[in-house]
Amino acid sequence: MPDAPIVRVPADKPNLPPEWIEAAELAAHNLGFGQTLATLSPEHWQLVLASVTDRMRLRGASLPLGWRRTLARQVGRGTEDQTAAHIVALRAKRGEIAAHLARELGLGELATLSSKDRAAVDQQTDETIAGCSPDAPEPADCSDADRTMRRLLSEHRALKELKADEANVRLAEEGEVFAPEDDA
Repeated sequence: MPDAPIVRVPADKPNLPPEWIEAAELAAHNLGFGQTLATLSPEHWQLVLASVTDRMRLRGASLPLGWRRTLARQVGRGTEDQTAAHIVALRAKRGEIAAHLARELGLGELATLSSKDRAAVDQQTDETIAGCSPDAPEPADCSDADRTMRRLLSEHRALKELKADEANVRLAEEGEVFAPEDDA
């Protein structure tokens, strides 16, 4: 039997040239998105990708297979699966907070609430999450919250901060010097 040639599959994921990132940053700027590419909402990211597609085609570049995922990785965005999982986890944690508030308010289980009561619980949930955040403009005094609510709020805050932490790690790996106070 003849020896079959061994084809090595590269383990490294190839990066796109820097002009792809520049095109994405320019697109985000021109579209009026004042955030980093890593923190854009999925809807805004899709607009940036459409613009990058057009810009790179105008430059005569061929669009390599998987370029969207590679660009997302290079600018610090999670994959679609990671982003979806993060959104699901954040919504689930918000649901736990809402359920706890409904029980605290004596309204019972969320599934059995009238639309009026559900709207009141949703508003209270939003206000509680926003007000008990340490970076709120006027933080509420949440010391009277029970241990379960404090834990739920802490877990929700950790999920929200996870994305920022991932972006900071990426910047540190790239050698960029940053500090939270520099963001102001």
